Amino acid sequence: MKQALSPETPARVRAQFRAITLGIGASALAMACSFGAIDDKGTDSINPVNLPTDPAAPTDKAPVGDSTVAGPTTAGPTTSRAGGQTAQPMTTTGGYNGDDPFASPIGQEVKGILTASCTGCHVAPSKSGDIDYMLDAKALIDNQKIVPGNKEDSRIYSRMVGGQMPPAQAAAGVPRPSFSQIDLVGQWIDEMQPLATELCDALPFADIDSQISAMNNDVINFDDQNDAQFTRYITVSYNSNAGGCGRELDRQRFALLKTINSVSTDPVVHQLQAIDANKTIYRVDIRDFGWDRTIDLLGDGTVTFTDGWNAILDGVGPYAVEYAGTQADSLKKATATNVPFISANAFIQFADQGDLYYSLINGKKSLFDFEKDVLRIDTTAELAANRVMRGGFQNSGVSKQDRVLNRFDSGVGPGTNYWLSFDFDGGGGKGAENVANESVFVDPLGFAFAGGEAIFSLPNGLQGYYVAKFDGTRLADAPIGVVVDPSQNNGNVVNGASCNSCHNAGMISFRDQVRQYVIDNKVEFDNQTFEDVMADYPDATQFQAAMDADSKMHTDALVRAGLPKGLPDPISRVFSDFQLGNLTLKYAAGELNVTPDVLKKNINSLDPSLQAILGKDGYVDRDVFTNVFLASLCTLGAVNENQPVGCP
Repeated sequence: MKQALSPETPARVRAQFRAITLGIGASALAMACSFGAIDDKGTDSINPVNLPTDPAAPTDKAPVGDSTVAGPTTAGPTTSRAGGQTAQPMTTTGGYNGDDPFASPIGQEVKGILTASCTGCHVAPSKSGDIDYMLDAKALIDNQKIVPGNKEDSRIYSRMVGGQMPPAQAAAGVPRPSFSQIDLVGQWIDEMQPLATELCDALPFADIDSQISAMNNDVINFDDQNDAQFTRYITVSYNSNAGGCGRELDRQRFALLKTINSVSTDPVVHQLQAIDANKTIYRVDIRDFGWDRTIDLLGDGTVTFTDGWNAILDGVGPYAVEYAGTQADSLKKATATNVPFISANAFIQFADQGDLYYSLINGKKSLFDFEKDVLRIDTTAELAANRVMRGGFQNSGVSKQDRVLNRFDSGVGPGTNYWLSFDFDGGGGKGAENVANESVFVDPLGFAFAGGEAIFSLPNGLQGYYVAKFDGTRLADAPIGVVVDPSQNNGNVVNGASCNSCHNAGMISFRDQVRQYVIDNKVEFDNQTFEDVMADYPDATQFQAAMDADSKMHTDALVRAGLPKGLPDPISRVFSDFQLGNLTLKYAAGELNVTPDVLKKNINSLDPSLQAILGKDGYVDRDVFTNVFLASLCTLGAVNENQPVGCP
């Protein structure tokens, strides 16, 4: 029996993306979705990728950390990272030659985790991935599998977080590390002292007047001034002005490149041009990402914004600041918008979740309408014709009960795909509006859609994500009754934000359990059911080939966007740093376009809530900072030529 995916009439729901509370750290984002990533063989080495710079821009200064590379690089030892305590002393001038990090108490625990989950494959004679040094800390560091003091850029941690290691095809009995064990590995890496070669020099400070002047000089010199009205700018100067350099600053750049192409409806992946030599200001043509169209924020057919940029400005709220002054007025006139630039971290934070995310990728209010109108798939007809690949399993990591993944060919373009999960509620129906699916092993074909998640190809080949209720209504986060993110404080799987890390390399491999179960228990099923299961649930080789091909489409698109192959996801760290991070003096100063000394000197002229930023280990909460952001900009920027508009 084939089940249809046709919806009931969905109730109107508007996801409130500003109210979402996330869990702790990058791992809180990483464990959410269960589709994740393939083994990604042959991508352990990360090659530098150059970002294009405007040929007219000065080129006398090379990026800090590697003078031979014109753009962000993650291959070389160029990382600076604040924070972290030293668990084991390291005094190095190149490779690692300090004490063994495995010798500490936490190191011994991590060694046990790696022994149980990794050494079955990554030791001689198998040497999977040419790695036979899993318990040799020096070799792990020297081969850049671990970046001391920086778990997010460490391959071991990122591949555990993404569910890629150990892979689904690992030998029976190889345990996947638990969430708490992965957090322990991350803590162990973070507590290592960074290598001396990971240090870098900060870029020169760029005040707001110089940034606005650079943007204005760029746009007024276009050969075709018609292009100016579609031109916007996104900056990472908030980080460089805070002293960010090397890996830390590159993370901002790469997160911007990935995010902007992940909220695009254009069939082409676009790299961004930096207009300054230090690559802190990037030019954006809104036509390149399909943002020149009207935006229906709720997906209900009502036009909410005249274009995507205005929707983004509404999303970032107080971080969308209009300026007035000679250069600012010229820039606004040329670009035909009052706010022609925003910071990358605010863009990433608000464009990667909720209604704004859905609207930028042309998401409809209903998943079923999205299938038909955007993906151009009739899933009911596809199921009836056995044009579907299925895999079912238990213990997906986030699903409380059984889960089935359905793969369809998408109508977006050649090779594009659509994966839809059927999540089960154990038969109770409480978490899915009384839609009760007991077990895929009891009925491998006749279950109902009880809510779940979808992964699909965007027109440019990158993945997009959708979470829906049982009736197809889109959600900002997944139904708690059928799927959970154990590492989130509220248990919710946040669409977009929660998916980027675990799906960084595409689809997480898994082993279908339904086909073999039906074969082993054939007597329990009638002939038609048996034949349909054999048609819908392919053998492991065929299913894995489809997952690998779909993953490759995604990872190839990331490389075309300008990210080095195999780069750990940059979005989740930038996202969580903004949402959950406490701003220290230097980072608050960077966002306010002043130096730390200027902020400290003028702190008594600002809202008293910012006093907490002073002193050793001082910081201010993001929500507090947001509330006084514009007022602080106005006070601190009183000496500038270009002034914020709308000051309180």
